[in-house]
Amino acid sequence: MTESPRAARPGVRAVNAAAVLAVIRREGPLSRAAIGEHTGLSLPTVSRQVGALMELGLLREDPDLAPAGAIGRPRVPIALDGTVFAACGVHIGVSTTTYGLADLRGTLLDSDEIPTPGGSAEDALAHIAGKVRAFLRRWPRRTVLGIGLASGGLVDPVRGLLDHDRLGWHRVPAADLLHRATGLPVRLDGHVAAMANAELLFGWGPRASSLLYFYAREVVGIALAVDGAPHRGPGGGGSIAHLPIGGDTRCPCGATGCLEATVADRTVAEAAVRAGAVAEPDIRLVRSAARAGEPTAARLLADRATALGRAVGLLRDALNPDRVVLGGQAITDPAERLPDLLRSYADTTNLPGADIVSVTRLGPALQATAACTGLLNRLFDHPLDLLDDARKAPVR
Repeated sequence: MTESPRAARPGVRAVNAAAVLAVIRREGPLSRAAIGEHTGLSLPTVSRQVGALMELGLLREDPDLAPAGAIGRPRVPIALDGTVFAACGVHIGVSTTTYGLADLRGTLLDSDEIPTPGGSAEDALAHIAGKVRAFLRRWPRRTVLGIGLASGGLVDPVRGLLDHDRLGWHRVPAADLLHRATGLPVRLDGHVAAMANAELLFGWGPRASSLLYFYAREVVGIALAVDGAPHRGPGGGGSIAHLPIGGDTRCPCGATGCLEATVADRTVAEAAVRAGAVAEPDIRLVRSAARAGEPTAARLLADRATALGRAVGLLRDALNPDRVVLGGQAITDPAERLPDLLRSYADTTNLPGADIVSVTRLGPALQATAACTGLLNRLFDHPLDLLDDARKAPVR
């Protein structure tokens, strides 16, 4: 069972509650009067909504932020209450599964990771669910809204189905399996779409009318958001795995020079082993060797950064967004290769204003944070519905 979308059109109360939450999330703590100015709601309506959301534990007054000399309650700033509710997130990667817990501000409270279990999808998800249940028991005073499940492959968010060729999973009812094992509402999404959504909520999103999110680690992917909403075409997100960027790396598709096959962690690590730079095909060993001055390891990482920069430049020119945000450990770790990526990007793009590229500010636990925000986004859009679902679903 996935978290259940309401079929009926939300009522005025629900729409107003979402509007109040959205403006406080976007603008920070605001007085009741300022909330009214931003939303167009009357002061009595704002006061009713603020009171109801405070009673639910979503908002709180913050007198410490009141302007000096302010008189009267309407001027006391209202902020998100980060002490009651939290969202769990599970990111299933090819080699590593990460899970975490975030508060309403998107701040990661805790996270952990395990090797992605082998075997059948059912057994793997049962193992992951057991780890998540034990993890959530560390936070007995938090009301967990549900689980945001993010993964590569092809996802069907409506039906909660996951196809992941690299894991051998086909039409797996991943959301329902995780729901049955934890008792919590589950929202499934593609991992790159989830990361883009995290940027929209807590990163660069509010500052750009169109945003291109570019991700690279073991897989590569992009998500495009326009006016604060991710674009979703037929069958989910698009793919850049086979974007031709040149080179002689052979892809499983039979071609050479495909982006994912060229820049994936495994490709770089295996090339380092063949060259004698490291003993085992582990990207962490390649990074350590490069930092220790091993020239072949450093060259391989620089070549990968150059290829990534070329891809970013090509996609930027094709889509022409206001902002490009880069994420994923192939980009952020090692950070010393970022100048190579940016030089390659600048050499590739032909559009003016090349300084629109930024690295995500969500930190090294990006995958867990992004997975959590699937539930937070649902909360901000439909706060009353999701709270009802969460209260009916205690963690087992």
